[in-house]
Amino acid sequence: MQEKLNAFLEYVDHHVMHHGGSLDALAHKTWLEDLTILGHDLLAVFHFDEFMVVLVALLLIALAWKGRKAIGRIPNGFGVLIEKYLLFIRDDIVYPNFGGAEHGRRFVPFFCSIFLFIMLSNLLGLVPLFTCSTGNLNVTGALATTFLGMALWGTLRQGGAHALVHALLPSGLPGPMRPIMFLMEVISLFSRTFALMMRLFANMLGGHVVLYAMVSLTAIFGAMAAPSLAVAVCLYLFEVFVALLQAYVFTTLSAIFIGMMVHPQH
Repeated sequence: MQEKLNAFLEYVDHHVMHHGGSLDALAHKTWLEDLTILGHDLLAVFHFDEFMVVLVALLLIALAWKGRKAIGRIPNGFGVLIEKYLLFIRDDIVYPNFGGAEHGRRFVPFFCSIFLFIMLSNLLGLVPLFTCSTGNLNVTGALATTFLGMALWGTLRQGGAHALVHALLPSGLPGPMRPIMFLMEVISLFSRTFALMMRLFANMLGGHVVLYAMVSLTAIFGAMAAPSLAVAVCLYLFEVFVALLQAYVFTTLSAIFIGMMVHPQH
């Protein structure tokens, strides 16, 4: 039993914790050794988060190409689904947080892309063949950095340096309070970025660890732990919900935070 437990801990450490952003993720083995995990190089490549990011990006390009072909036609089938999705992101997430179309229209493609990227990454991570790239701190850090860049770029484009200063320094403050509030707003901006990164990373990584733990009980304790498989199935279905929820939460919070800077009067 102890050998099975040690084997499970080693598996989780390698396939879950290491891919989750540890600095020694690529140092403990060579790439050639890692490519023999599943006994077939073409299948083992799906265990690399770098490949999963590229795969999701290719899926986004394919969806965009498919959706673009439907422009100017009466929506049907897949076109209806794309239209409903775009309207959902535009009318329920972007416009309410940017004060309408005037300030939010140019941000709709960004939020449509980031929602789909996170959702596809999360859902693919639930397929046994693939790894969950959003359970990697480097990936969620890149997404959060993209949010930060979009917030700064959008504010500068909206009103130049004056708008950026106004977003970080509310008007009407007494002179002695301005340096303190400016520092607090800058810290708040980076805190939001860090929170977005950690929330997505921790939720996806934690869910996969719990799933592995439930399934491993059967391998360790045998038939006595068979009921844990039922728990694992329920957790798996819950993880599907979490995969969609985390895409929505990340996108909505990003829209709120960016809207607060681009359109602070709203």
